[in-house]
Amino acid sequence: MDSQTSSLLQLIPPLVVIAIILAAGFFFYTRYVVNARSLCDVIRKTSATVRSMSDGDEMMRKTGVSRVFQGTPLELVWRDFSKTLHTQVGYVNGVKQQKKFRITVPAQAYFSVSSVVDRPLGVDYFKHLPGILTGVGIIGTFSGLLFGLSNFDASSAEKMNHSIALLLGGVRDAFYASAAAITAAMIITHVEKLHYRRCLSALDDLVDALNGLFEAGVGEEYLSALVNQSNNSSEIAKSLKDELLGAMVPVIRQLENIQSHQVEGLAEAIGKALLESNRNLAAQLESTLIRQVKKPIEDLGIKLDNRLSHLNSNPQDLALKVIRARQSHEQPQQEA
Repeated sequence: MDSQTSSLLQLIPPLVVIAIILAAGFFFYTRYVVNARSLCDVIRKTSATVRSMSDGDEMMRKTGVSRVFQGTPLELVWRDFSKTLHTQVGYVNGVKQQKKFRITVPAQAYFSVSSVVDRPLGVDYFKHLPGILTGVGIIGTFSGLLFGLSNFDASSAEKMNHSIALLLGGVRDAFYASAAAITAAMIITHVEKLHYRRCLSALDDLVDALNGLFEAGVGEEYLSALVNQSNNSSEIAKSLKDELLGAMVPVIRQLENIQSHQVEGLAEAIGKALLESNRNLAAQLESTLIRQVKKPIEDLGIKLDNRLSHLNSNPQDLALKVIRARQSHEQPQQEA
């Protein structure tokens, strides 16, 4: 391979690095710098307009701010934030009317850095672009060294001197390309942080303007509404209780009458059942006693009848027995 061809080959890595640097710089300028400037201008103009509305009618502020955000990149964020605004009402000559809008959530909860700046500008990517360029410069340096070493010829002193000259030239060009990549990375970092900081500053100013445009805090109104609702609920509960009592008294009395009639009927049925049971028990006891006593009485009557018939048939023997018994009783008394 001749020296001219080797020199051209060694220029490939630096040229590739320069091309990548130029492409990255153009992409960074068109996709980040231009958009960042435009977004920063929109935020600043919106903030200035919002601040100028602080002296206007409080009921017209929400409508006016909606018109300010219309057609801007912040329109969707404002729509979400406007839904959190509380409409405070009041009574004018006995008529309920809307008085003003109050903030329930701080503006920075919706107009955050991630939703307003980071996402539209793609900050997460451009934040790492300098590191990518630095890596490309390092790769270009090693590529130049590899091209120079691959064409190194040590077969003779003349060729060795020529190869060393080509190697040093390739290394020089590679280091130039790497230095250009590092310089471009530093410039991109500086420009990216500069525009990012301007956007943050403009966003802080817009958030302060929105927080100052609407009053914050609705706790007192909600507490008052809660107290009124509690009073109304207690009155409704009291009236409902009275109505329930009035409706339940006739029902309770009717239930008492029904229960008393049922108790009387039950008592009568129980009395009849007990009377019938007592009658059956008496009849059973009577029949049992008759069965158990009748035969002994009949046997005793038969024995008495036999005894009387025996006495009636031998009256003389009975008289003699009586006289003997009397005599035997008198004899011991005379001896005494």
